[in-house]
Amino acid sequence: MKKIILSIITILFFNNTHAQNEIDALRYSTNNMIGSARYAAMGGAFGSLGGEFSSLSLNPAGLGMYQSSEFTFSPNFDLNNRTTYFNNKSSEYNSAISIGNLGLVSSIPQKDPNWKRINFAIGWNQLAKYNNSTKIEGSSNNSIVNDFIDISNGTSIENLLNSYSIMAWETYLIDPDPQNNNQYISNLSNNTKRHSKSIQQNGSMNEFILSAASTYQDKLYIGATIGINTLNYFEYSEYYEEEIDTTNNLRGLLFSEEISTYGTGFNIKLGAIYRISEDLKFGISVHSPKFLNIQEDYNTAITSYFVDSTLHYSIGYYTPFEYYLMTPLKSSISASKVFNNSISGFKLPLLLSAELEMIDYSTAEYLTSDFENENETISRIYQNTANIKIGAELKVNPIILRTGYARYGSPFVNSIDIASEKYCFGLGIDHQVYFFDVSYILSESTTEHVLSNSNIIPIIDTNHSMRFTLGLRF
Repeated sequence: MKKIILSIITILFFNNTHAQNEIDALRYSTNNMIGSARYAAMGGAFGSLGGEFSSLSLNPAGLGMYQSSEFTFSPNFDLNNRTTYFNNKSSEYNSAISIGNLGLVSSIPQKDPNWKRINFAIGWNQLAKYNNSTKIEGSSNNSIVNDFIDISNGTSIENLLNSYSIMAWETYLIDPDPQNNNQYISNLSNNTKRHSKSIQQNGSMNEFILSAASTYQDKLYIGATIGINTLNYFEYSEYYEEEIDTTNNLRGLLFSEEISTYGTGFNIKLGAIYRISEDLKFGISVHSPKFLNIQEDYNTAITSYFVDSTLHYSIGYYTPFEYYLMTPLKSSISASKVFNNSISGFKLPLLLSAELEMIDYSTAEYLTSDFENENETISRIYQNTANIKIGAELKVNPIILRTGYARYGSPFVNSIDIASEKYCFGLGIDHQVYFFDVSYILSESTTEHVLSNSNIIPIIDTNHSMRFTLGLRF
């Protein structure tokens, strides 16, 4: 991340007006759909393909390509590795099992020769996962207490209103500076200290979908999806700082934060696919903003420790919030082409597909009053960005080989950093009555965590996923 991003995150770390901020808005605006094994193996490049349940949360026009009813179920296994660099390199692993999608499609033939069928679908797609485990350890002469001082300076003891300032004062981490009025000093030394922070994140965003689609002369496919969103996110972190110099009376501190978030919302997706020829198709889709109603509980606490092991001070704050968030509109264009190859008389059709998604993160907006500062920051630091997806599928009967790549652009202004990349592989077996698919996805991204104003720690996220899909046609 660029320096401007880090300074913003630092400010957010000590914001007692709202626990919600532009980082939360970005988290709930960024979707990286899990989907089926076939969808995942081809990098999610399904905007013009259709005939795949995951595409109903992408381009609902693909539902119009179904010519039979279908049931699909996709379990997913993740192994997340977060590597951090402080004074030394460390890794933290976190595994999880989830469901990528679950769906039922019904195809109803029509007597109209132009509109040959109307298809309906009901089901569930997982749009995003928030499971991560991070451990940061090291030593330096920096201290988080200096950050508490920065937000307290200029305010008298009687007028301390910021919750972090109050906690630092009540636990004897800071004292008034006898040389400067309304200024504060740390009761920790300037010597080297041991630092450690553990962060546990869990949760997901899911979408219950109701879709309908039809086709005009098997050339034009149109569809719509109503998505009902559910959101749950939990984060708990503990930051521990300890004096190495045993002569200092104040030995260290424990700073903890806990966020529990639940939300519901909805959006509408519209899409169209046009078949130019039997082998060439183009697709477009538009997703309305998601309108989310979110309830959040924010708990924070500080405990200070002294040379006398029986002496410690603790204070905490519990703050509930309820707010409304509108995520950005998203649009996409896509194309796919089938190349009918043959070797020694054996047909080896090759399918290539590509998709470009466009989303302007600067348009995310809190719809609740008193969020003007957050909305202004959102419009200033985020930008319009593009996600690129490419997929390929080769049929070698009875096996189908797949591969894909996806690149998700950075949402930050003046940044060329790649938010994340995916490298995807898979295979499948497709019979008339059933099909079975499996995929492997390697995801990589680089972020930075603000341990304190002076400690910015790079974090490399590597996620290995295995996805399976079982489908039945009837």
